[in-house]
Amino acid sequence: MKKKLPYFIVDVFAEQKYTGNQLAVFLDLDQQLSTTEMLAITREINFAESAFVRTVEEDGAFGVRIFTPEYEVPFAGHPSLGSSYIIAKHIAASPSENLVLRLKKGDIPISIKHQAQLEQSRFTMQQAPPSFGPVFPLETISSLIGLPIEALDSSKPIEEVSTGLPYLIVFLKERRHIEMLSLNAAKIISFLKQHKLYKDNSPTKLTTSLFFVTSETVLDHTDYHARMFAIENGKLWEDAATGSANGCLLAYLLKHGSGVVSAVVEQGFEMGRKSILYLNGKQSVDSYILEVGGQVVPIAEGYWYP
Repeated sequence: MKKKLPYFIVDVFAEQKYTGNQLAVFLDLDQQLSTTEMLAITREINFAESAFVRTVEEDGAFGVRIFTPEYEVPFAGHPSLGSSYIIAKHIAASPSENLVLRLKKGDIPISIKHQAQLEQSRFTMQQAPPSFGPVFPLETISSLIGLPIEALDSSKPIEEVSTGLPYLIVFLKERRHIEMLSLNAAKIISFLKQHKLYKDNSPTKLTTSLFFVTSETVLDHTDYHARMFAIENGKLWEDAATGSANGCLLAYLLKHGSGVVSAVVEQGFEMGRKSILYLNGKQSVDSYILEVGGQVVPIAEGYWYP
């Protein structure tokens, strides 16, 4: 008979409860769960993602698997930070300013600013080097998202970027343009399939999501306002705070701007889930350092009966 599993719910990229992105983290160090069971549990929780801490490796890294309600993903941002908070609080033998997550994408270094005060600490992940995909004409994307071409920032190319999960980065001129987005799921799926960006025909077997950005913000101390939309189980949904997408944005800003970027992004406002993400990066030749950070707030804990 399987033992009950400890699990935790946290808000990530949140500076207070009930903001940021929700995450469930399960401790399965005995590896009781099959892939099918982890997916079923993720669907039951029905957050954007759930994470399963599975191993403590000989070199001290922590093996973590991440699922959306549709499939397992090789990397995701807020599950990486949320899992790191749970590991630091409930698994690590002693406080440390660094730990490593071993994901399907590879090793993700995590830094912890205040080990003795985890709830007040910023957790920062270093993402994998980016890959850059196709660039799309303004006319194509204007038609796709139902906004006039004048709403798109013509100085910023519309480009796919991935650090483990792929995103199409779309800059809009004003915040009102982002707020008025009303996307059609069937139209988005058709576009993705046409350009081989859908999991069924993409070389990566991952579906590209859409990340909309503008430099007009709600808060005084932030640099960008963003929204992320993804296709999940054939439906369009919005994410409150997307660490992987912001890592792609950081790579994009480095590629198309200066070699050093430090920025703060606000996301989730249209969903009523204020989220704050801190981006810091450097580029030299073809080398990228991509760091995305934020706070983690504990919400609940309990036991799961698998």
